[in-house]
Amino acid sequence: MASLWMGDIDENMNETFITQAFQTMGETVLSVKIIRNRFTGALSGYCFVEFPDQSSASRCLANVHGKLVPGANPPKRFKLKHALYTKPPDPSPPTRNPAAEYVQAFNYYTQQFQQMFTNWKYDQKNNSYTYDQYGYSANNWPAAEEMAEEELEDPDPQVDVAEANKQFMEQSEELYDTVMSCHWQPLDTVTSKIPTES
Repeated sequence: MASLWMGDIDENMNETFITQAFQTMGETVLSVKIIRNRFTGALSGYCFVEFPDQSSASRCLANVHGKLVPGANPPKRFKLKHALYTKPPDPSPPTRNPAAEYVQAFNYYTQQFQQMFTNWKYDQKNNSYTYDQYGYSANNWPAAEEMAEEELEDPDPQVDVAEANKQFMEQSEELYDTVMSCHWQPLDTVTSKIPTES
């Protein structure tokens, strides 16, 4: 079976009217499905017309598209296209095998656990297990004395704290003055005169 999309549908048209319009044009229609908004029930302005086969639908598209719809008031023309939603059904849907899915998941998590388990090491000194994440452990962390002298220095020793505080206070005062200058004081009464800048 094949379908055509038909647009420019109005409230005066129903399934019977559209079927009779196609029959008047010499076409055989199996069914008509008018599409409506599922929440409001309002007409969406289009429908799908089903034909017995693809050749009938193609012939109808070639012969009827653009011609006047018989009995339409006000006059309308057939506005037809191939329906894009139709596709042949899949002849063999994939079968689901829950046992195979379970085995696949089990193998995956077993592999993940084994990879994580290899990072656990037994420390004989402390008589405990340690987890070496990212290849680091308590034994291979660099000691502070091993680090280079330049790595321990302050990255920016030229900062003048007094100057930085002064700049911060100036910016804060500018911000405070700006906020206070745009602050509008409430009027005494509704009929009070609005103050102007002085």
